[in-house]
Amino acid sequence: MSPEIKRTAAAFLETAGNWSDDGTAVDNLVRAGASPAAAATASVLQPATARAGELTVVYPQYGGLARDTAAVIALVGQNLRTVSGPWIRELVVDVRLAREPGGNWTVERLVPPTSLGAPLPLTDTAAAVLADPKIVLPDPARSDVRTGRIDTQLLAILHALSREFTLTIQVMHTGHIQTVFPTARVSNHAVGRAVDIREIDGRPVVAPAGDDRPLRLMRRAAELGATEVGGPVDLNGVRKGFFSDRVHHDHIHLGITPGDPPAHLR
Repeated sequence: MSPEIKRTAAAFLETAGNWSDDGTAVDNLVRAGASPAAAATASVLQPATARAGELTVVYPQYGGLARDTAAVIALVGQNLRTVSGPWIRELVVDVRLAREPGGNWTVERLVPPTSLGAPLPLTDTAAAVLADPKIVLPDPARSDVRTGRIDTQLLAILHALSREFTLTIQVMHTGHIQTVFPTARVSNHAVGRAVDIREIDGRPVVAPAGDDRPLRLMRRAAELGATEVGGPVDLNGVRKGFFSDRVHHDHIHLGITPGDPPAHLR
């Protein structure tokens, strides 16, 4: 793996996200040596009403890895002081990086989150997921579910999995890369049909070897109908729905592609 990619992304976010009355996120980055173009994209971390901010990186997840480019999908928590009082919020930020000629990684930009469009009526399944204490949703994913943007079959799988596991979600739609990095192929995350899970029963998916929870969850998700099941181990090959690569060693990806059969072991 390439831990320096995550460290670089986290340092960029922490530098940008901690400012006071006499500074801004962009100014912080420029002073730290970031390019003005990269620094300008950090304005997403500083709402117009904010006068000071503190940022903590909750979890940096790999979003894509290529030879000289990479993406990190980072869940961050912000404690903002605004003109109307304190504001605590969570964001999922798509951080794009490039490898410099000397081999070091640098952040090129933060990609603004997209929207799936107008809210839709809340289904009974969505309401059940929102109320389920064993499905831990960060604010952006909770908003995705609350506004009816997430596929009902995917939500039903999560709800069924929560009978056996406690699931800590990293990202659904908002903040995720919209294509399958580094291609132009549209991701199921972009259309509300995929979810990434970073912890099972409070243990990171990247926990030491010997924890069989990721494998058990992957198998169970396939039994429940997931057509894409990615994680630390390839259970049966990409042509049958299961897959693994360097990107998916730190989370489990569950997706639904209409018309495809569920992932299967035979």
